[in-house]
Amino acid sequence: MPTLEPHARIASHLAALGASRARGGVTRRKAQGAHYTPPQLVEHVLDEAMRRWRPRRSDWRVLDPACGAGAFLVAAARRAAAVTGEPMARVLGTRIHGTDIDPVAVQLAREALLGLLHARTSASTRREVAAALARHLVVADALDRPQDELFDLIVGNPPFLNQLARGTAASRARAKWIAERTGGAVRGYADLATAFLIDGLARLAPQGRLAFVMPQSFLSTGDARAARDAALGLASLRSIWSCNERLFEDALVRVSSVCFERAAQRAVRRAFGADFRPLRGDVAPPVPGDASWAPLLAAGFGAPQVEIDAGRATIGSIATATADFRDQYYGLRGALEEDGRGPRLATTRHIDLAACSWGECEVRVMGERFRKPTVAPARLVGVKGMSGWLEARLVPKVLVATQTRVIEAFVDGRGEYAPLVPLITVVPRGKTDLWMLAAAIASPVVAARALALFAGSALGAGAIKLSAGQLLSMPLPVDRRAWRVSAEFLRARRFDEFARASCAAHRVSQRESREILAFWEARLVPRGRALVRAAADAREAS
Repeated sequence: MPTLEPHARIASHLAALGASRARGGVTRRKAQGAHYTPPQLVEHVLDEAMRRWRPRRSDWRVLDPACGAGAFLVAAARRAAAVTGEPMARVLGTRIHGTDIDPVAVQLAREALLGLLHARTSASTRREVAAALARHLVVADALDRPQDELFDLIVGNPPFLNQLARGTAASRARAKWIAERTGGAVRGYADLATAFLIDGLARLAPQGRLAFVMPQSFLSTGDARAARDAALGLASLRSIWSCNERLFEDALVRVSSVCFERAAQRAVRRAFGADFRPLRGDVAPPVPGDASWAPLLAAGFGAPQVEIDAGRATIGSIATATADFRDQYYGLRGALEEDGRGPRLATTRHIDLAACSWGECEVRVMGERFRKPTVAPARLVGVKGMSGWLEARLVPKVLVATQTRVIEAFVDGRGEYAPLVPLITVVPRGKTDLWMLAAAIASPVVAARALALFAGSALGAGAIKLSAGQLLSMPLPVDRRAWRVSAEFLRARRFDEFARASCAAHRVSQRESREILAFWEARLVPRGRALVRAAADAREAS
């Protein structure tokens, strides 16, 4: 039987992982996060890791803590040989280290590294290098290894394991261990890749560098905030990159890369896109306590710059907001019916800007299809917490959809809709007018600021996803008269006038207003965009 080429062997191994099952019913490939990195991304990460790098020690070493088939280590070995002028055999035998939980992948990595040796390398030298690689590339979980061994360059693509999915979430015991290992920085629903990041930074030698591929969500989600702060306590952010494209053909997740150094940094290099195009101008590094790192790449994500005065009143000063979760979603199982007498059930598909399409489109909820989904309250009796939940939601409110291109808010003035996860329920405080509240939420200024602050947390490229707390932190308009006018235009679905009045209500500059209006119109769904253009045509005609 002919021997497969290295790339074919890797593809064959990935196919085998994809064909077998692991805990939770997912494939072993998904359970391990085995998605090997495209060559162009490997090269970008190594470019940033070794740019103008002067290692402190002459015997500096490289580690990939989740090395897979060795793509990063092969690239690092080539660069190390070029930088040091050492024979490849010495580089491989002394500088290259790696771990992975997959024994087949580790063997593939060893073979790929051995393939870097010159064809004329003697048999004895090959044996010595093979023995060194057997010692230095080991089958192990990096998070179980001692942290007292330091490395000068740590690179790689750690496994992305979503802690919300049953098949990839850590057990309670493992989650507790990871929290302890990272000093509490990685907990809750933070992706496992953040644990590798914090663990790797703890292993960096002075002036050492770490460069990782990370989930794009690492930049902005609240679950990763403690890890971002902890990372800055261990090293300085040197460079950052992300993109809207999917670089991994066999994975849906969008990615970013970050490079840290155990040394002070005054500025952060930035790049964006599948072509790794540099963004103009370096920026000041983030500091612990920052809500997000997405603003570093706001220009790449297409978010207009908006200057908001510190201390501005926020939506949270006039409303409360709640985002329901699993208990409420699954608590409705068996309590839904088609066009019943109970309250209407609103889903994200129903909510549009200042409108609700309940009864106009078909939706799928927990495997069933509905056109007019309703909740049967009697069927919730005895279901823990659900009767109280329904009563609390059937009040006058604003329903806000997530994972959208603009912030879509619908006024439920009579409290007749029950929200389905992941809709956000916003209830006014005191005598706050519902349409003014909706106008504040749906403002193009808020959409621009939300994308700049939290880009990368949504599933769709460029979509806006806000948690209830993040929504409440958005700024309120300062010109109350213009704000009230914007609310009237929103209620009439005159989106062009609404957007302009909203910019006036926030008192943004003319330049900012032009950029925000262009940004917002481009993101409206076709129907809303048509309304805006019709209004513009009417203005020109008059």
